[in-house]
Amino acid sequence: MEQVSAKSFLVRILVVGAALMSVAAVTNCRPWKHKSPEERAEWMAKKISKELDLNDAQKQVLNKIKDEIVAKHKAEKSNRDLQFAELTKLIRSETIDNKKLTELRQRHRAERETMEAMFVEKALELHKVLTPEQRNKAADLLEKHMKHFMGK
Repeated sequence: MEQVSAKSFLVRILVVGAALMSVAAVTNCRPWKHKSPEERAEWMAKKISKELDLNDAQKQVLNKIKDEIVAKHKAEKSNRDLQFAELTKLIRSETIDNKKLTELRQRHRAERETMEAMFVEKALELHKVLTPEQRNKAADLLEKHMKHFMGK
């Protein structure tokens, strides 16, 4: 029972960390609006490598993860564009069809959950190759960002 709750706790921490990194990327990197998702992912991978002082083998794992996430993001772009087009069509209409809006929201939520699950899986992969010192440094950085973004 303790292993399951510890794993659940780790997953929650990783999801919070991912969310904080995403918020940090959006709020602190306004110049990124002219950068591609690939360029943003490359910047983040370099930042993580530097902050955690990753060795070459760890960098390979991180870069593999980055490439997989970027590939999935690219593969789903046309679907996101289609959903956005459907949403704007609904908004422009005289009345909004609640059923269509609900279906659109459910599809978006399912895709987001799939991406979050993938991110958790990849975070666990990276966690496995980190040393205890690097995990502590990562936790310290999460705490620092949490305090910064939560106003504490």
